[in-house]
Amino acid sequence: MTNAADRASFGVLTQTFAADLVDLVTTQGGALQQRRRELPARLTLYLVLALWLWRNLSYKEIWRRLADGCAFSGGDQHLAVPASDAPEASSVTRARARLGTEPLALLFARTAGPLAPADTPGAFWRGYRLTAVDGTCLDVPDTAANRAAFSGPTDRTFPQIRLVAHCEIGTRCLIDASFDAYNTSEKALCEALAPSFAPDMLTVFDAGFCGTDLYRTITATGAHVIMRAGAQFDLVPVQVLADGSYTAHLKKGGPLVRVIEYTVYTDTGRTETTGETITLVTSLLDPGRYPIADFPGLYASRWEAEILYDAVKTELRGGATVRFRSQTPDLVRQEAWALLLAYQAVSDLITRAAGYARLDPDRVSFTTALNTARRSVNQTGRRFSP
Repeated sequence: MTNAADRASFGVLTQTFAADLVDLVTTQGGALQQRRRELPARLTLYLVLALWLWRNLSYKEIWRRLADGCAFSGGDQHLAVPASDAPEASSVTRARARLGTEPLALLFARTAGPLAPADTPGAFWRGYRLTAVDGTCLDVPDTAANRAAFSGPTDRTFPQIRLVAHCEIGTRCLIDASFDAYNTSEKALCEALAPSFAPDMLTVFDAGFCGTDLYRTITATGAHVIMRAGAQFDLVPVQVLADGSYTAHLKKGGPLVRVIEYTVYTDTGRTETTGETITLVTSLLDPGRYPIADFPGLYASRWEAEILYDAVKTELRGGATVRFRSQTPDLVRQEAWALLLAYQAVSDLITRAAGYARLDPDRVSFTTALNTARRSVNQTGRRFSP
């Protein structure tokens, strides 16, 4: 007999994460079911993703939304999963434990990546795809197991995971991401993202990432970088260039970089203004090909990563006081991958819709797209169109 749950389609979730791909990663991740269950691996994975679409709802209510949206090939609408069959929370927890973390990590690895076509406004500069890297922390439930696994700041009640994301400027989609315990450094997490960099990329980093080892790791991939240098770097000019920038070694015996300094003034509304000097280092050494006047705007574009985190932490997660559901480290990691995957699905929807309407993706509201994604799950029976 046909298992209805195995044939379900859930709008934008199955547009970005096709059922065949979900089956593949669950098999590769060791979650292939040995017998029919109330919550098979495929449905459990979609349910875990949906937890972030409706963060404030119970397992049962989220199941009902998935059940209401079930549609099946061949027009077999009578096979729809009845909402009254919503499983108990304990059943969902056991199904999540059987699924594990690896299938979601594999799904992210297969679906994350640049989305912008060549004509996307703001996504490219002088032949380079613009990207940004930044980090943040997320609270998780304060259980003994979570605190032992993740730790956290001494002035906070809850343990935290530290997350670093590599995103595409223009679409704000995730190219790659890495997370671990709170005491893991952002630079170490960024090192893990090295395979996501490519020779056609120009990546903007904030001050916390500037360092010789990370600079060498990223530029070894062929990618170019712009990093903000802190006061700890003694950048002694080697050659002053025609545009006022100069070359220097990032540290003694370190890589040669181009240094660009400028001052940002803030209008206080009075006669005086206050200024902040910004020091950037870049691997783009040629002032003729890469004019100095463009760099303040390029560095400012790093805020795309901040906007991404705002969408993840406020729109999807539900605000600064909201934590994950999971009481154990393995399920926290599963939830973290699901959060990133849910964000990617909404970004995919935004990029498709913007391309269809020939709009800058920045003009498409994340909140509107998220609400559309929610509606698509329980209203759309076939592949979802932007």
